[in-house]
Amino acid sequence: MNELPKILIVDDEKSVLKGIKLNLGRNYDITLAASANEALRLIEQGQTFSVAVVDYVMPEMNGADLLKEIRRYDQSMVAILLTGATNYEIASEFVLKGGAFRLLSKPCPPAELIENIESALLHYNQMMADDHTLGEIMNSVVRSFTSVLAAALPLYFGRSQRVMRMSTEIAKKLRVRSIWRLDPACVFSHLGFATLPPDVQLRAYQNEGIKPNELDLIGSFGEFTREMLSSIPKMHEVMKVVDLISKDYHIANDDEQDSAKLASVIRLAKHYDFYASKGQNRPMIFESILKNKSIYYGDSLNALSEIRPNTNGGPQVISIETKELKKGMRLQEDLFLESGTLFAPQGSIVNPPLLYVMNNYRICSIKDPFPQRIMVSRGSSFENEK
Repeated sequence: MNELPKILIVDDEKSVLKGIKLNLGRNYDITLAASANEALRLIEQGQTFSVAVVDYVMPEMNGADLLKEIRRYDQSMVAILLTGATNYEIASEFVLKGGAFRLLSKPCPPAELIENIESALLHYNQMMADDHTLGEIMNSVVRSFTSVLAAALPLYFGRSQRVMRMSTEIAKKLRVRSIWRLDPACVFSHLGFATLPPDVQLRAYQNEGIKPNELDLIGSFGEFTREMLSSIPKMHEVMKVVDLISKDYHIANDDEQDSAKLASVIRLAKHYDFYASKGQNRPMIFESILKNKSIYYGDSLNALSEIRPNTNGGPQVISIETKELKKGMRLQEDLFLESGTLFAPQGSIVNPPLLYVMNNYRICSIKDPFPQRIMVSRGSSFENEK
């Protein structure tokens, strides 16, 4: 049996709630909330809804402010706002700015309400289908592409793999819209670095000793990336995110697709990875990040603390034979070839492409080109990734 669409109804008038439940209960899975605070508690507890029908005038907070709060937890829900004639102009301005899908006069006839809920559900399902289809295709290609690049160019594409994964975990916690843009934005924000000479790549990766002319060059990577992606459909939406990654989060930068939130999530993941690649444990990483917490989208820090609890030092650091490297381990020191060439930097996550390339190097060499032992951390969440 197909599940009924989940609809949230918020109104402080219990007679209105009872009437809506009576008229809509057969066709939808209805949840009633008699106040804005009650509705927020439901959302904070993790309940999700396809559509919310919200009264504009309520004692604790108005419907527009409630929807703004709900957006912090659920970006995909489609909202319908109900209001009387007195507040119609104010509420309509909120709708015009993208705060809600429709504005209906109160009292609203059941047939009209059902018609608009059906339109809202159609809009919701289309958004979900578009995001899912595009995301599946885009992210499968990007992840495969990045795995190969990470093995060949481990500095930046290895980092982009790790940033991609953490960004996705944070964004899913936040239920940010158009999450499919995360993976390509992570990869393409690193694209320009592949054009730098190896010594400049290393200094930029470590954020040490960068010369003014090199800094100017790095600053121009956005235009290079934009030109590279200009012929690919939907990439302008990815570039919105890429352009905002280096900027402090500001609500004014956000659009209806949460570009600034996605960019801030990527920036936070990049900074986390930078400190982790320096060998810092979790408490140290969080201490470093919190010194500048105002630059990030605030809720992303809460999500990060949930997926990477800072109550312990993180995975265990041990010394192992290089031949015993396994998927999911993180290198705690640079991995050099016997020739002195950097093969993989500290902080790299061991993955199948890296192990494949290492095996190819061994096959093509008279003796093992890698050092006998290396420091790694075990217990990473990457070990269980499929």
